[in-house]
Amino acid sequence: MHNYVLANSANKSSQSLKKVTASVVGARGYAGLELIKILLQHPLVKLTHAFATAAFEISHDILDTSAKNLICLPESELFQNLTDIVFLATPADISLKLAPALIAQNKKVIDLSGAFRLKKSDYSKWYHANHTEKELLADAHYGLVPFSEPLQREKNLVSNPGCYATAISMALIPLIKKNLIHLESIVIDAKSGTTGAGKKPSENILFSEVDGECLPYRVGRHQHTPEIQEAVQTFAGKLIDPHFATHLIATKRGIIASIYAQTNAKNLDEIRAAYHDAYQDYPLVRFGPDISKLASLNKVIHTPFTHISYEMIGNKLYVFSCLDNLLKGAASQAVENLNRMMDWPVTLGLLNNLKETS
Repeated sequence: MHNYVLANSANKSSQSLKKVTASVVGARGYAGLELIKILLQHPLVKLTHAFATAAFEISHDILDTSAKNLICLPESELFQNLTDIVFLATPADISLKLAPALIAQNKKVIDLSGAFRLKKSDYSKWYHANHTEKELLADAHYGLVPFSEPLQREKNLVSNPGCYATAISMALIPLIKKNLIHLESIVIDAKSGTTGAGKKPSENILFSEVDGECLPYRVGRHQHTPEIQEAVQTFAGKLIDPHFATHLIATKRGIIASIYAQTNAKNLDEIRAAYHDAYQDYPLVRFGPDISKLASLNKVIHTPFTHISYEMIGNKLYVFSCLDNLLKGAASQAVENLNRMMDWPVTLGLLNNLKETS
């Protein structure tokens, strides 16, 4: 089991490395704001600009005094203030417009939307719009850390995985690679806090609608369905077609994905070995059979960790994957992808403010 005191040695090695400049587009959204918080503390990033749909200010009581030199501008001024790295915490249609223009300016882009995630599936079916950048889509790097290959320096576009897709793929890929579950038996019951729906006002996420509820939505139609299938096929070599249902729960942040399947494993040691093989060199996963401890949103929110826990009864396997939808499901994984893009330690800048937990 890993603990939260991890990247101090990595931070020491960063002192001699060159800093890069960065900016965040979509800075008023939940994921954009989390990105800003992380990047302001990153030892090798100079975050100079934040952009949103209109002129705005970010309250210093949210970000502390480290934000005093951050320039906040409307998105229309992005191309007059370009940085080495541009994070797009924008809707897919905006990313489709901005990413190619930024790459044409020889900038590196990390996109948090779904615009460049689906290599094989019908984008128009799942995102209800035509994809206008097929060549860029084909060349985009799908950044599911740690499974995606190390980034090649010439790659200028990283597609950051979706929150549900990350939680579920992190749990499934190690098991499927070891042929430990029956693919046709997989059932996924996933639940997310309301920040997963974004900041745009909507009736279905009003407090009066959500409080005291657990609301299924987009059943069989969630856009992360094909993303999960593609990730599993890419990194585990198998095609799956699971039952997958998503729910909105009355909390601000966090995802818990409950995964059920029949297993070939003889005991829990085989399950543990699969996760150990997958994550022994990756410090941002905690796994084990202690469901009461690990399958807890309160233990994982505000951290970049994924918690995976499991139980086996006969040939039935129960797996629970928890993460913060705004961090490992968005902003902190985007920073992991920045670190890989720059060949820095993967945890650099992510564990600065974490305290060890029991």
